[in-house]
Amino acid sequence: EAVGRGLAELGVQFHFGPLAKAVHHGENGQLVTELSDGSKLESDVVLSAIGLRPRIGMAKEAGLDTNRGILTDKTLRTSADDIYALGDCAEVQGHVLPYVLPLMASARALAKTLAGDTTEVSYGVMPVTIKTPACPVVVCPAADGSEGDWEVEADGNTVQALFRGKDGSLLGYALTGEAVKEKMKLNKELPAVMP
Repeated sequence: EAVGRGLAELGVQFHFGPLAKAVHHGENGQLVTELSDGSKLESDVVLSAIGLRPRIGMAKEAGLDTNRGILTDKTLRTSADDIYALGDCAEVQGHVLPYVLPLMASARALAKTLAGDTTEVSYGVMPVTIKTPACPVVVCPAADGSEGDWEVEADGNTVQALFRGKDGSLLGYALTGEAVKEKMKLNKELPAVMP
């Protein structure tokens, strides 16, 4: 909601509910988006953000073990001895992390391995930063299956949501607006994703 308000203040209009069915070129150079309820929206630009999912078809056809991504051990070796995977397509010990920080950690570890020094990748705290000037966002989700409760403080577009375990330990967070300044302090309290 905070990000939505920040973008709305810049003139962005949101249409929730009906889904985009098709985009056509309209008269006078505009684009026309046809929605599932039959209504139409005219615009100069259409941006589609549909998520990120590993493309593993070629790996499956090659006989590599896959799940949500191409399965690797901590050295990024796949089920084939001479094939390694990293980045958006790799699933390392159950983790598919399609972001910059895990890619950099994987690249460093794999470079050492390929140079003869077998090195396991480790992932520390891996917050995801969304650089939206209208309302900055940083999210560091808790591990799947974590039990705990959210503590949420909100003031306009500034939100600090902390997910704490039953013992009070910090397991994850979501920050928007001015609260993003707390990221470094909170990161020190979080457990590593994969030590």
